[in-house]
Amino acid sequence: MKAVIYARYSSDNQREESIEGQLRECTAYCAKNDITILRSYIDRALSAKTDNRPNFQRMVKDSAKGLFDAVIVWKLDRFARNRYDSARYKAQLRKYGVKVLSATENISEGPEGIILEAMLEGMAEYYSAELSEKVIRGHTENALKCKYNGGTPTFGYVIDKNKHYQLDPRTAPVVLEIFNLYAQGTTLKKIRDYLNDKGVTTVRGKKIDLNFIAAVLHNRKYIGKYGYREIVTPGGISAIVPQDLFGRVQQKVSANKKAPARHKAEDNYLLTMLAREDVVYWICCFRTLDVSKLEERRRLIDSFVNSVTIFDDHILITFNYKDGSERVTFDDIKRSDLKSVGGPKEPNGLDAVG
Repeated sequence: MKAVIYARYSSDNQREESIEGQLRECTAYCAKNDITILRSYIDRALSAKTDNRPNFQRMVKDSAKGLFDAVIVWKLDRFARNRYDSARYKAQLRKYGVKVLSATENISEGPEGIILEAMLEGMAEYYSAELSEKVIRGHTENALKCKYNGGTPTFGYVIDKNKHYQLDPRTAPVVLEIFNLYAQGTTLKKIRDYLNDKGVTTVRGKKIDLNFIAAVLHNRKYIGKYGYREIVTPGGISAIVPQDLFGRVQQKVSANKKAPARHKAEDNYLLTMLAREDVVYWICCFRTLDVSKLEERRRLIDSFVNSVTIFDDHILITFNYKDGSERVTFDDIKRSDLKSVGGPKEPNGLDAVG
């Protein structure tokens, strides 16, 4: 019998067997059963809840060439955690005389094997759904206790061993200074230059830019307001900026946004009279951004996105700006036009998606 190995590693569970461990056990299984291994197909950090996996699709396509008789997986949940996809692709492989074999699950060829395989696939799908619920439940429990939920920590705070926000004695005074300088009429550009001259950097060690300062001035964490999804807790964390100073700064920000531009006053904005003021403000901040540069793209994402958690059937994006989060399913991604900006590349230069 000739076979290929399919291995997959998903980033939603760091306790899963590594790719190397899967390959080792699959290789041992093949040696024990006198199976010749032709090659391996590997998808890293991709969920089996979706079939949108480049090497999985390549393996299914190659099965039509009649080169191999079986696909060896470490466990059946490496092949699929969705019962519909599992049945669909197994049927497609069978059409070309290829069967799926588990290296670690003893599944017989008889009727009882059909029942066992169905149970294992159902358990894998249940596990995936339960894991997603547990993570969201855990984040919600953390939020009710005003605890840190992951992602880049907010500038001005440190996270203690119990996941609580504590004032950072080094950067909290910088936050207060930014608010005071702006309230006194100092421009964003002058504040940026002043902080860079002092050697102040972001949480990730990057130089201070205008977007960083604008995000600081809008962040309600600095008046002690904790927010996660629909949970908002005034006074949930230690405040850095007094409420009256924060209010004066917001009034000044609003007034400056309405002030005539100092350059190209004839500029036309497509969303004028349609967007909320905050949206117009952020569009103006980023309108000169060069998204062809990696560092510029990172700066844009860092300004809005706090964390990204990948589950088997969706991605949970937590924002800085909205004090909330967005659940994006893989079907949503398929229906989007994200492919137009180019997806991740395989080593051979081909698109990893599509």
